[in-house]
Amino acid sequence: MKKIIGFSGSPTKAGVLDSAITKVLESTGHEWELIRLSKKNIKFCSGCVGCAATNRCVFRDDMDELIEKIMDADAVVFGGITRHNGVNALMKNFMERLSPLYHRKMLLKNKPTAIVSTGLASAQEAYKDLSDFVNVFKMKELGNIITSGNASCYKCGFGETCAYSAHRAINGDVKITEDTFYHFEKDSKCVQKAVDLGQTLAKAI
Repeated sequence: MKKIIGFSGSPTKAGVLDSAITKVLESTGHEWELIRLSKKNIKFCSGCVGCAATNRCVFRDDMDELIEKIMDADAVVFGGITRHNGVNALMKNFMERLSPLYHRKMLLKNKPTAIVSTGLASAQEAYKDLSDFVNVFKMKELGNIITSGNASCYKCGFGETCAYSAHRAINGDVKITEDTFYHFEKDSKCVQKAVDLGQTLAKAI
């Protein structure tokens, strides 16, 4: 049996992004694992370029394990959310720390890959960053899912009154209720896209 690995850049456990990635992974019919980057100790890339000669980062942290996992996987699912007009920091930092696999040998070349991006109104921006990354590393992007998401304003406690609330900007002066939140599992079209994407990954390997 093949193994598929997913990386979630969401800080929210079992949120929209985790749910969407999980559906893709489950639909492959193969062994799979979802790694939540928010639970990992990943230092920032220092730009020392020490990995150029060795294809190995000078830092010893959880990226050692994650690099082994991505190298061993038969296919990969990358998932990020949009924050401030681009993919969020958790995923961006992870992408930068994969630089040891880029130098000279392009160690991820042709690895089958899928992308999941979420965001309340701008998930396309996270997708673009992830797709550019996959293409630069010469991986093979087989498909993507771009879903809606939820604003932090929905749960911060001030979303209904704050003058700068994303909730008010999008929904107007209404109460925040359970119906305000986007739930991936209730979006039948996106769920089907996730199933189809998982099956596409399975066929590719």
